[in-house]
Amino acid sequence: MQTSTMIRKKDAGWQLVISYKDTNGKWRQRSKQGFDTKKAAKQYEHTLLEQIKNRPEPIDRALAGITLSAFTEEYLLNRTDIAYSTKHHYRLAVKSLGKLGDMPVNKITYLLLQSAIREWKIRPLTQRNYKSKLDVLFRAAVKPYRIISYSPMEDINIGRERRKRTISTISEPVFRKAVRSTRRADTRLALLIGWYTGMRKGEIVALRWQDISFQDESVTVSRQLIRSEHGQAVADITKSANGFRTVPAPPELIRELKQYRAAYPVQINGQLFAYPSGIYADMNRVMEKHGCHPHQLRHTYATRLLAQGMDVQTVAALLGDNVNTVIGTYIHYTDEMRKAAAQNIRKIFSVNF
Repeated sequence: MQTSTMIRKKDAGWQLVISYKDTNGKWRQRSKQGFDTKKAAKQYEHTLLEQIKNRPEPIDRALAGITLSAFTEEYLLNRTDIAYSTKHHYRLAVKSLGKLGDMPVNKITYLLLQSAIREWKIRPLTQRNYKSKLDVLFRAAVKPYRIISYSPMEDINIGRERRKRTISTISEPVFRKAVRSTRRADTRLALLIGWYTGMRKGEIVALRWQDISFQDESVTVSRQLIRSEHGQAVADITKSANGFRTVPAPPELIRELKQYRAAYPVQINGQLFAYPSGIYADMNRVMEKHGCHPHQLRHTYATRLLAQGMDVQTVAALLGDNVNTVIGTYIHYTDEMRKAAAQNIRKIFSVNF
C-alpha cells in the first residue's frame, strides 16, 4: 500500500497525518492529533497504519443489488478448484435461508440471518457445514468482491451438539452374508476392498489396476468418483492432500484381486470396474438389503484398528483423515486408548525414589 507520513504542529500539540492510496487508486487521509511531543506522534504511526490496513474496503457499486443466490453462482463460477459436490453444498446452504437467497447481499443483516438460521430443522453437523459455507460467501462479498464492508455472518454462532456422535459398525457374520448374497463379482470385490482397506465408496470405484501393487501388497488411493458440473459421474483427484495415501492390502484381499483380474478382461482405461457409478449404487443396494450401509465398512475398519491398539495418527493416515476427525468420530475408542496409556504410564513410573 502506498503511503506518506507527515508530523506537524497543531494547536497546542503535535498531529500525525498519513496519506494513503485506496484500492480504487484514490488518495485518502487519516490523522491523529493531541500528542505532547513529536516523538509520541511518531510512535503512534505504526498503530495508525495498522488501522488503515484493516479498514473496511470501499464498496464496489458495480455489484450493488446482486442477490445472494446470484452472487453464490458468480463466486462458484470463479472457484474452479472446488469439486461439484462441494459447490452443491454451497447452493444448499443458501437455499436453507429461504427468502434471503433472493435478497440483495447488501441488504442482508445479522438479525435476518439469525432469524433464518433459527428456523433450521437440520442435524447439527449439517448446520455447521452450512454455516462454514455461508461464512466463506459473505467474507468473499467483503473481499475481494467489495459488495459489503462487513460480514453479517461474523457474529452468528451455532450451538454445539451436546450428545456424542455415535457410529455403527458391521459384524463379520452380517458382512459375509451380504457379500455372499451379491451375484455381481465386481460389487463383491468392491465390498471386500471396503472391508479390508476402509476406503470410501468413491475411492473404491475409481481404482485402476496401476493403483494395486501385488508385490508390495498395497493399494494407492489417488482418485475418487465425483459429480461434474453437468451431473455426470467422473473420476477426479482426491479431495484433499490427506486423501492421497497408500494402504496395506491383507493377503486375503490380494488373493481376491488376483482372482478377479484373471477371470475378467482388463478395461482399456485400466479401471478395475467398467461401470463405477453402477457399482457405487449396487454397493448401497446390497448393504441396505441387510440393514447396513457401505460407509459402515469404513467405520468398522477404523474401530478394529483402534481396538487393537493402533495409534490414532496411523489410523488417520490410513483413512485419509486428519487426527482431529478420527478422535472426534471414534471418541469411545480413543478414550479407551487414553485410559490404557494412563495405566501403562503408572506401570512405567511406579518406582519410588
